[in-house]
Amino acid sequence: MSVTEEKKKLLQQYKNDDGHFSLVRNFRLADLITIMNGVCGTLSILTSARYLLLTSNLPGPPSAEALRTLYFAHLLPVLGFGFDALDGKVARWMGGGSMLGQEMDSLADLVSFGVAPATLAFTLGLRTPLDVAALLMFVSCGLARLARFNATVALIPSDESGKSKYFEGLPIPSSLFLTSMMAYWVSQGHYENGKHGGGNVPFGVRRLWVDQHGWGEVHVASFIFAVWGAMMVSKTLRVPVSSVNHVYFLSTKSSPSGLVFCCEYLLPLNSTPC
Repeated sequence: MSVTEEKKKLLQQYKNDDGHFSLVRNFRLADLITIMNGVCGTLSILTSARYLLLTSNLPGPPSAEALRTLYFAHLLPVLGFGFDALDGKVARWMGGGSMLGQEMDSLADLVSFGVAPATLAFTLGLRTPLDVAALLMFVSCGLARLARFNATVALIPSDESGKSKYFEGLPIPSSLFLTSMMAYWVSQGHYENGKHGGGNVPFGVRRLWVDQHGWGEVHVASFIFAVWGAMMVSKTLRVPVSSVNHVYFLSTKSSPSGLVFCCEYLLPLNSTPC
């Protein structure tokens, strides 16, 4: 059976069901878990916005509530990755996933591992026009990476279990490394807080050209996001799946974000970094 015929067969269940809530009825458990990934990413974006509201008019350092909010925004993509890893296992346990679930998985990944980290970076101080351009490049590359994966995954060599042997370019959940890095910056006070600078963003600012609006300024840290985006869409960069799984384990189990969260959120929070 060709790939196209297989897709048509999987989609037939949606075509034959015309009920008002047929979409919801056709959800499988794995699909609901995938949605939770997207929920975590969306909550991270909204939590970042809440932090900006809490600190927009502060004359001094952020309050304990504001810091808890900021750390929670960093934790949510990690929780989203937990759901992202779980939905595939549940789908295989229940005999296979659905076409709807495959599409939702990519959309949820874009929110949790693309838009949410870019929003966190903006929140921490990457706000110049050139910074924003780098963040837009990062999100756009993540979008292109997911689209390419969906279109070409059937062509990538597989192992005995049917899983792809390697990824072409960095997979978008690898941005958890960036999220962990930013959480560490916060723990060290390297971020901007409304009108009060909580310490310079790491690596400083460079002025590429002089103008009265500051449009020529760019944070060096924004290049990390631009380079990361370029590596996601690279055709020649092939990352073994086993290596990626190992890195994910390290980033979610022993990353600075987990340490920072335990020190600053679960323990009594004060104004000094842990």
